[in-house]
Amino acid sequence: MIPDLLAGQEIKTKTAFNEAAAKLAILKAGPEKVDVLVNLGTYYLNLPGEVKTDLNTALRYQAQGFALANQIRYSQGIAKALILQADITRESGDKPGSEKIYNQAIGYAGKHHLVNELARAYAAKGQLYGNEGIDLDQKIKYNKQALKLYRQAGNRLEEGNSLNNLGDYYNIKGQAAYAITLMDSSLLAYKAVDFKELQGVYNNLCIANNSLGNLAQALKYGLLAEKTAEQLGDTTLQRSSINNHLGLTYFYLRNDPKALEYWTEAEKIAEKYKDPNYILTIVANITTALVRMKRFEEGTSILIKTIKKFPPQDVQMKLRIPYILFNAYYDIRAYAKAEPYYQQLLKFHHDLPKDDPNQIYLYRSIIKKMVHEKQYSAVMVYLREHEKQSLEQKNILALSQLYRLWYHVDSAQNKPWEAIAHYKSFKRLSDSIANSEKTKQMAGLEIEYQTEKKNKDIALLSQKNQLQQVRIESDERTRSLFIGGLVVVMLFAGLIYNRYRLKKKSNLILEQKQKEINEQNELLRKILGEKEWLLREIHHRVKNNLQIVISLLNTQSAYLDNDDALIAIRNSQNRMHAMSLIHQKLYQSDNLAEIDMDWYIKELVDYMVECFSTDRKIQFELHTESIRLDVAQAVPLGLILNEAISNTIKYAFPDGMKGKVLISLLMKDENDCELRIADNGVGLPAGFDADSSDSLGMSLMTGLTLQLNGEIDMWNEDGLILNIRFKKHSELSPETVNQINN
Repeated sequence: MIPDLLAGQEIKTKTAFNEAAAKLAILKAGPEKVDVLVNLGTYYLNLPGEVKTDLNTALRYQAQGFALANQIRYSQGIAKALILQADITRESGDKPGSEKIYNQAIGYAGKHHLVNELARAYAAKGQLYGNEGIDLDQKIKYNKQALKLYRQAGNRLEEGNSLNNLGDYYNIKGQAAYAITLMDSSLLAYKAVDFKELQGVYNNLCIANNSLGNLAQALKYGLLAEKTAEQLGDTTLQRSSINNHLGLTYFYLRNDPKALEYWTEAEKIAEKYKDPNYILTIVANITTALVRMKRFEEGTSILIKTIKKFPPQDVQMKLRIPYILFNAYYDIRAYAKAEPYYQQLLKFHHDLPKDDPNQIYLYRSIIKKMVHEKQYSAVMVYLREHEKQSLEQKNILALSQLYRLWYHVDSAQNKPWEAIAHYKSFKRLSDSIANSEKTKQMAGLEIEYQTEKKNKDIALLSQKNQLQQVRIESDERTRSLFIGGLVVVMLFAGLIYNRYRLKKKSNLILEQKQKEINEQNELLRKILGEKEWLLREIHHRVKNNLQIVISLLNTQSAYLDNDDALIAIRNSQNRMHAMSLIHQKLYQSDNLAEIDMDWYIKELVDYMVECFSTDRKIQFELHTESIRLDVAQAVPLGLILNEAISNTIKYAFPDGMKGKVLISLLMKDENDCELRIADNGVGLPAGFDADSSDSLGMSLMTGLTLQLNGEIDMWNEDGLILNIRFKKHSELSPETVNQINN
């Protein structure tokens, strides 16, 4: 039995995808089918990488869902499909196109009061913007709108997602304390709906607490993120982020080996998912640890090698690379090599806004260089700006490092009291970061986490031991069964060999018969080819003979003075040309049995217009479908068309009158064809009776209609309308064959 899929439920695994695809095959047209189609499209959109075929498949599911939602007037489905289309367009790199579709989705959801879909559209539109400057402000703005709407709808799960995202964005903006407040609210919303996948919000809390220097809290949430991810079997790129920030926490705690351990694992995951930004971020972190461990050459070489392979794309990474290399070269007193990187940092300092969170790194580098060059007066401005920004961000770690630098500046300027004050501030903050209570708390966290891991390992080993014992017992039973089975196999071997000989003999007989069949088939193919050639040649000869007769009649007309005889010859020529066209098309076509009447009518009309020179006087309008008729029906229909068009040209528009003729040949039902020739001419004379008419053309059309087993009607309506209905031959019936032969 296939499990039910909740509307809007995200498909994250291949198993869930297979279940959804199986359910799709049995679902009837309705809202649930639309939701499943949208979910399948979202699955392909979220697959790792930006593979074009995945995006095309996602778009195919989206189009099916959108079409069905429109068909059944399912407004929520229409909004969901529009948002998915915008997401796919954004992923393909078309930002203007995706923004247009997001606005369409926002307008539609707002008009139909779809609060959840409107919130989803705002949040998704925020993804169009980056994580820097004005872009980040726009992203925050749209996510705030989404949060407000999710709260209005009472959607606690999406409220938790929005709060978590906003926390992440405010942390990037440099407001880590506010970010933590948002993430705490996010946890409350998640727990209210018993949401288990909390590793993302724990990871964000680890990042924010690291920014503030709350290393005990950072370690707590980092370990919680790792533990939750392991329990849920999370193998996504998020594991790389968790390991990366746990490594950063251990780096701040000056436990470089532990930091390297986590970063190495984070790099493996990032390489598996081929994410260049993550790879570059983690390698930059590894470099800082290696440089601090005095493995300078190793650290700088892997960073420079990675930069060449994955050039930095965002401002933060473009700034961070020269920051790491400048400080690395300065630490080993290679000042000349450090200078180009310092100039890059100085340019960033002038280009970035004063309140940009990245200015802290720039201030630190500028202060370091100025202190080395003894520019004590000039450095005071940067010390104060660094202090101001660190206090605004409540970044204890940055403040601690700043006051240590300030202490050295005061000491160099012979300001003992200021030096003591700044040293006290440095000690107070550094002790706050690494006080004994926090150290115990962190040690306890690590012990608790490691103990839990060891207990799991012990349970796993016990399970493996039991499995090993079962395997040994199974091997013994297998050995006994094998000996008994060997005897049985030997008995069967003789029987199988005997069967093999019989089968081989049968195969030889079958091969001989197959050879005979192949020879017969080849002979039949040759006969068929010859018959097709002969039939094509017959059509060619018939066409040529008709053309010869037309030419003979044309020659004969040169010796006649009687107008009635000339008209009769001209009419006969037109009728023969109508039949000639059919045979010409048949011998030129691959299909020797049927003719395309759409092509035929166009060719016949062009010929008649040319013959009567009516191209300026009478306009012909054709509405014909590509209907294929066999010769038995094509010939009489062609002659009917010839007679009807001739009569229209001759009699419908007297005295140079201009007019219009509409010719249509359409399928009305499965096999019902309707030929209609309508003009806006003078129409039939009053009292005209088709049945008692002695007109040859009218008699021909009536007789040919009977040959088609059809019905003919004509009436005046703003001119004359001639209507013929008949059934198309679905196959060559015996009657049809007789008609062709005759």
